[in-house]
Amino acid sequence: MHLIVEVGSRLESDVSWPEGAALTMFSGEPVQLMIFLSRPHPLEVQAVSAEPTQFAWVDGEDAGVLLYRLGPVLGWSQVPYSPHLFDPEDGLPGVDVDPVVQIVLVDRDTNTVQAMHRVSWPEEFAGQVRASVVRMRDSLHTQAAYEHALAALQRRFPSPEDLVTDRADAHCTATPR
Repeated sequence: MHLIVEVGSRLESDVSWPEGAALTMFSGEPVQLMIFLSRPHPLEVQAVSAEPTQFAWVDGEDAGVLLYRLGPVLGWSQVPYSPHLFDPEDGLPGVDVDPVVQIVLVDRDTNTVQAMHRVSWPEEFAGQVRASVVRMRDSLHTQAAYEHALAALQRRFPSPEDLVTDRADAHCTATPR
């Protein structure tokens, strides 16, 4: 999902984006967190660039989970990740040494970018995510193992807050770029 966007731009009108979030991590590119909401509330739009921007990472062996909290008002949200969900021609899954994260909020009803913000992960956090992505990338992948890992995390930690508090392998507060 290599998208170059700016606030007010429209994504491809023939694509229907699912409600929720999508995460891409490719070497040589910023980490991209795309959040697709139907008619986002003004507080959700403002939260994209409001401080603090917090992240947590869960390495579930066959699946990763990025947890994020945007601004002081909204709660934690999560997005699953596997480097195997992308075609090899998309690029090499990974996290750069200079870990820039681009957060994009899209109104999925109009495909219009409502907000965008760039932050940086601290190196210690980025290093843990990078190592996890490389390990997953270099291991054998099956869709069943990925789905099982996510289901097991969901059963044991039913909310994003539970994952952050009781299971996250790394936490950080990002810095604006």
